[in-house]
Amino acid sequence: NFPSASRPITFGQLVSPDHTTVMNSRFSNPTCPCCSFLSGGNGLFLPWNEDEEGELNENDDSNDRIENSLGGLALSTDIITPIEAWKRISAASNAEEKTNETKQKILLVDTHGHPHLQREVQYADKTDATTSSSEFADSSKGVVSLTCAVSPLDWKDALEYASQSSHILPALGVHPWYLGDITVDIDSSTDNYEDIGKYLKREGKYLKWEWLKDLETHLSEHPHLLVGEIGLCKMARFLREFPKDKGGKVAALQLQKLVFRKQLDLAAKWSRPVTIHCVNTHGLFMEVMRDILKEVKESCSGEEEKEAKKHWRKVFPPAIAMHSFTGTAHHVGEIMAFEKELLYPEEVDDGGKRRRRKQTKQQLAVNNPISESGSQKSKDGQKDILFYFGFSHAVNHLMCTSEKARKKGMEAVRSIPPDRLLVESDVHASVDVILGTAGAVAYAAQVRGETLEEVAERSTQNGLRFLSSLGSLSSS
Repeated sequence: NFPSASRPITFGQLVSPDHTTVMNSRFSNPTCPCCSFLSGGNGLFLPWNEDEEGELNENDDSNDRIENSLGGLALSTDIITPIEAWKRISAASNAEEKTNETKQKILLVDTHGHPHLQREVQYADKTDATTSSSEFADSSKGVVSLTCAVSPLDWKDALEYASQSSHILPALGVHPWYLGDITVDIDSSTDNYEDIGKYLKREGKYLKWEWLKDLETHLSEHPHLLVGEIGLCKMARFLREFPKDKGGKVAALQLQKLVFRKQLDLAAKWSRPVTIHCVNTHGLFMEVMRDILKEVKESCSGEEEKEAKKHWRKVFPPAIAMHSFTGTAHHVGEIMAFEKELLYPEEVDDGGKRRRRKQTKQQLAVNNPISESGSQKSKDGQKDILFYFGFSHAVNHLMCTSEKARKKGMEAVRSIPPDRLLVESDVHASVDVILGTAGAVAYAAQVRGETLEEVAERSTQNGLRFLSSLGSLSSS
């Protein structure tokens, strides 16, 4: 049953309304040690909204500012349970289907999880007396999901799991926690830190590179395969335990950055969306983004502006989802400002400020049609959106325990433009996908002051748009 080039996974089938395939296959636990943070409690994951050095600043006045900006909304401890959220979402859909006599529609899109691992059950074992956990094992209940691998060790499991249902898409990548799976035995090496610096220039022997070739092979065989989970993380055990005589955390973070960039470039080459893990590394993430844009600008310096801008866009993936986003509202603003610089730089000067143009507002609207969220539109009227922001009940609510951190997180959620909002389960067993995603909807609705149904519908539209951006830049 392993997917092959002759039987690729098709997103067209996935979104077809008449598909009601039941995913009834269970896999044994893979060898990949993903999500070890769920057991042991050794602090591997996840301090919320810390600064770039990993410390919370308790001496600033941001707490009052954030509290005022929340407009009196209750803290997210008051959100409804994932089970109640799913009951309301599915009930509303059932009523609509009876009224319109339509076929089953997609109710939710889970843009990030690891259900192929079939590990710890987090939600389905907490069902009430009127609900059976078996109700949540059926992927045909109108929930589309993305299962994300974290290491070459679980790529096969992710592909096999996704091949069982037209409602599941796979993503392959190397997570920053698992660089140890692609490195040589550093302790046995006699090289010193200076050699890592040389390595970063010549791509020497600290990393194995067969995995990168394998990833590109999979991308060539499966036109609807995404890239992820990839990213940057200052909390990774790999970084904290990297040998000091080899450069310690500084060298490990350089290796993280290199592996992240290689995968990001591959996603752009094959025009695949990516899902990104970014914890306490916002500055480094923005550095990578700006490096890519700077490099392509320099390479296109002699071209006409219109043609140059096409090249600028193509060196980035068609869409980037910031997974279980734990940044601040300020970080959201910086990311959105970078997207504006990329998509329509004529409105931004070198200092990052809006440039006044001699054209009238009407001329600007014709030349650069913009969506309500500030996104540029393509010729067919579709919005060109680079960045999306995903939130999960598991990380953004359950793992966020301090009141100050929750307030900062709530401010970030409320700052997300409506057409950038994604919901994620971020679970590790297939029976948890539905409830994990419904819980994310409940969390986002409570924080944003919107109805459950509004967030469910909007995030579903956004999720389908994010997933369907596959290959959208390949022929533009």
